[in-house]
Amino acid sequence: MDNSRCGEIAILLDQLEDIIEEGKPSFLSGKISIDREQLIDVIRDIRLKLPTEVQQSIWIVEERNKILAEAQKEAHIIIEEAHEKLETLIEQHEITQYAKERAEQIIETARHDARQIHMGSVEYAEELFKDVEMKLKTTLETVHREVQHFEGYITDVLREVYDNRQELKGMTNQIAGTRD
Repeated sequence: MDNSRCGEIAILLDQLEDIIEEGKPSFLSGKISIDREQLIDVIRDIRLKLPTEVQQSIWIVEERNKILAEAQKEAHIIIEEAHEKLETLIEQHEITQYAKERAEQIIETARHDARQIHMGSVEYAEELFKDVEMKLKTTLETVHREVQHFEGYITDVLREVYDNRQELKGMTNQIAGTRD
């Protein structure tokens, strides 16, 4: 920046200072009233006198601030999306956890029911076998009685047949003895 421009800027800053000093103080506050138009004119003149490098640096700072603001917005959006995704994952995890717990409960209930059914079927089979055993014992006793009756009957029939044969033999011997 050349000296003439520095001098002009210094003069404008002095004018700015004068405007502020000439401002009328407000009642019961540290504020002052100044001529708005006069203040704006001096600020415009200062801007016009600023060297290009300063104007460019101001522009760069403004652009940097815009870029940072955009980056912060994007970062905020990304963080919100990450929180939402995390909540979704947590919710899915909770649903999965609930489903696993429910499945374990169902499996345990099924195992309990299967044990009950198994025990019931064993008891039922035992009752059936007991009933069949009793019927077989009764049948066996009946068969034994019937066999004894049959043996007695056969024995009686054999005795009668034997007696009849003996009687026939005796008759045959008598008839043969009279023929001689």
